[in-house]
Amino acid sequence: MSHASKNTPHQSIAILIIGNEVLSGRTREANAWFAAQKLFEVGCKLSEVVIVPDIHDVIVSTLQRLHQQYDAIITSGGIGPTHDDITMQSVADAFAVPLLEHADTIKLMTDFYGEDALTEGRRRMARLPEGAQPILCEQSICPGAYINDVYVFAGVPHIFASQLESVLDHFNTGQGFIRQEIEANLPESSFAHELSNIQNQYPDIEIGSYPGRCGNRPTGKICISGTDKVKISQVTQHIQQMLEDKQQQ
Repeated sequence: MSHASKNTPHQSIAILIIGNEVLSGRTREANAWFAAQKLFEVGCKLSEVVIVPDIHDVIVSTLQRLHQQYDAIITSGGIGPTHDDITMQSVADAFAVPLLEHADTIKLMTDFYGEDALTEGRRRMARLPEGAQPILCEQSICPGAYINDVYVFAGVPHIFASQLESVLDHFNTGQGFIRQEIEANLPESSFAHELSNIQNQYPDIEIGSYPGRCGNRPTGKICISGTDKVKISQVTQHIQQMLEDKQQQ
């Protein structure tokens, strides 16, 4: 299926989750988590995740702010056929362009549903911001949209995933991130100083400490990530040795 084209991979990205159902706790948000994994694998830095309600002015202002800060934005949610699906209109307004029926999409939907079944609600999902390219995927005949480095995706997780997969090459830097994890069965406080020193020695490697169980039998993991395999190996060995020394004290 055809979709938007992008020649230079994005380096930094924000995700804008749109929906009252997420903010109210009715729906557990899964799309940012999925996208974070995929972007990590292809070496694109996810820098910010924002969740906003189905309010036009909030969507527009947040989108404009993120557009100034990052290479690209992925939006999730609000592109269906009902009154609260206002994302496409908000994206159009953020870039001061009209929202128009997309002729090729109307044809695809007519061929798929039949002309008699092309209801007003379905026609609503064929509207794209002027100048946007449709993003097609295997899981839905209704497209997302790509305009000014903004990717407008559905909120339904399996459709979101399929739409992201269809344009994942836009984010592929050719050097994906690598993650190494080490078990740390010690209180974080016992190695915090040493871990900070190691981090200072390797500023281009990300080191994170994540406790599991606290108390008298602590557990946790130390995660090392970056793109340089050699440095990741060096940091891993350094931390493992530090933990062994701590356990022997």
